[in-house]
Amino acid sequence: MKTLKILRYAAIILGFQASAFFSLFLITIAGTELIDGKARVIPILIMMIFSVSGYIWAVYNSVKGSLVMISGGAIMAIYLMFMGGSGKIEIALIYGLPFIVPGALFYYTSFKARTEIKEF
Repeated sequence: MKTLKILRYAAIILGFQASAFFSLFLITIAGTELIDGKARVIPILIMMIFSVSGYIWAVYNSVKGSLVMISGGAIMAIYLMFMGGSGKIEIALIYGLPFIVPGALFYYTSFKARTEIKEF
């Protein structure tokens, strides 16, 4: 049970760091690009909002929020791999994994907590 608490706190901390960093990073970039009239950042901004909302939801409801967070990170990674080509796999992983990993930790801890309760 102690391990689950540690993993849950790790998921909260990692998810917060990813959400805060990428939100601030993309708001500044998206703001300047949208002011310049470039709309190419809008899909990434939408996917980022989806992933961050999944994090917020995962803090309160781990199962549903973690699935939203994982799917948002995976869709973002696939989109960036598709748009960037095979040479830009690093970019896809840099943007996708910070949401996939905490989402997976949220899902794992909620799954293990439910199974441990059933075993008693």
